[in-house]
Amino acid sequence: MPTNLYTATVTAVPGSVKSSDDELSVNVHEPTELGGPGGSTNPEQLMAAALASCLIEALRIAAGTAGETVDGAAVEASVTLSDTDSVGYSAGFSLRVSLPDSENPNDTLSQAMSICPFLKAVEGVDVALA
Repeated sequence: MPTNLYTATVTAVPGSVKSSDDELSVNVHEPTELGGPGGSTNPEQLMAAALASCLIEALRIAAGTAGETVDGAAVEASVTLSDTDSVGYSAGFSLRVSLPDSENPNDTLSQAMSICPFLKAVEGVDVALA
């Protein structure tokens, strides 16, 4: 059975989210494209940020095991909402990864993808090495 290492707790109320440790406190609204007021971050941006930051940290770990660093690396994440034939939306995720200083970028990316818990939690993420 896995050992829990860390738990992040965030509470959402209409218009904002805040973490229990006060490290995160942001206004959140639907984007204007979805009929919301815009003017602040939105859930899609937060999801993209979570995916990108999780993968860049996993890349750091993977590169470190190979004696490399991720200086100059970048992860660009996109979250795309689509309407469905039924009620609601579906979400698509894509990631573009740049590892300009890596000697073995494909190996580093492959290892990082096996480390990143958010990629494990979200199936069907398109990850491209740029």
